[in-house]
Amino acid sequence: MILIVASDEDVHARRVAQEIEHIGAPAAILDWRTAANTSVASLRYGTDRARRSVRPLDDHRAFDLDEVDAVWTRRVGPATIPPSILGIDQRSFVAAEWRDLLYGLLDGPHAVSPLDAQRSATKPAQLARAPRAGLTIPDTLITSDPLEAGGFIDEHGGRVVHKTMNSPRDRLLATLRWEERHRSDLARLPLVPTIFQELIEGPRDLRVTVIGTTCYAASIEGGASAKHVDSRLDVDVPIIPFELPPALAAALIDLMGLLGLTFATIDLKQAWDGTFYFLELNPQGQFLYIEILTGLPIAAGMARYLAGLENRQA
Repeated sequence: MILIVASDEDVHARRVAQEIEHIGAPAAILDWRTAANTSVASLRYGTDRARRSVRPLDDHRAFDLDEVDAVWTRRVGPATIPPSILGIDQRSFVAAEWRDLLYGLLDGPHAVSPLDAQRSATKPAQLARAPRAGLTIPDTLITSDPLEAGGFIDEHGGRVVHKTMNSPRDRLLATLRWEERHRSDLARLPLVPTIFQELIEGPRDLRVTVIGTTCYAASIEGGASAKHVDSRLDVDVPIIPFELPPALAAALIDLMGLLGLTFATIDLKQAWDGTFYFLELNPQGQFLYIEILTGLPIAAGMARYLAGLENRQA
């Protein structure tokens, strides 16, 4: 049995589940967001009685997680707390209890990018480890200090981008190019730290989906005609398969190992001089749009990896 922890409506989860079933393996999707309202879950420890199970409230049959061979925590989401729990502190406490139960339930089967590794793979951690893996990164400042930010922007002659370290659930916060008219906004930095990075321009952006030791690379061919520094906003530019230089692919795999991840989507930029710059990675990144536009068999690759048909990293 292969388990995918995701929303029932998550198209990535449903697509990979289809591919798993296509190769003849059973698959199930567990929506943890609704577990606190629709299911009961149990962990039992002891010499002969260790057991992990989840059972819908309206069903006496329990789903035994000890029968799960592999798990992909696609996008877990916090458990929805019953409305009868009113206090903020109480709701926070209950949410933490459900979170820790989930961690226990998933502690056993082979996991694609385990939850603790996903939580630890922050933008600062990525940037600190990328050079150790042999990757080149842009000059970067992460700060809540307006003076530091202003000095960094001036050092680069205003050729800077700024972005967040995390994405809110309710909106897309794109990477933006610095505009001098926003100088006064730096005074708000003490409210929330922000990433400032030197602007890298070049012929293409790369979106690389890494599964185990396999890289599926796509080139976003914006070049000089790109309207935005964030390639997600240029919806009309060609996206085509791209063959990574072997040394670059090996460096990306090394970075994944340093972060304890076995799945991620990675954003790179190739400069005009040919240098590839690592920008960031997402342990829960989207890949279906790349598959649709390029024909790269990414969902099938994930299915094979979960089923143990492709090499798994230790």
